[in-house]
Amino acid sequence: MKLKDLKIGETFKLGSGENGKIYRKETDNDNLVFVWCKCLTDLNPDIRRGLMIDAGHHDFRFDKELDIFKIEDI
Repeated sequence: MKLKDLKIGETFKLGSGENGKIYRKETDNDNLVFVWCKCLTDLNPDIRRGLMIDAGHHDFRFDKELDIFKIEDI
């Protein structure tokens, strides 16, 4: 599956399986070749539940054509 096929808010792992971390798609823009995603694995549990503000240092930019494995929402 390609990253561009996910909806905003859906979670995935990288298709290469290189790090086993879980990410959530945060943005989608047809005019750009990349989308912003957040690494949920690295988040403090309170940030993940929305109890703390995240400064954005867990955000990553991935190519829309990236091969991924969709997983169930966390």
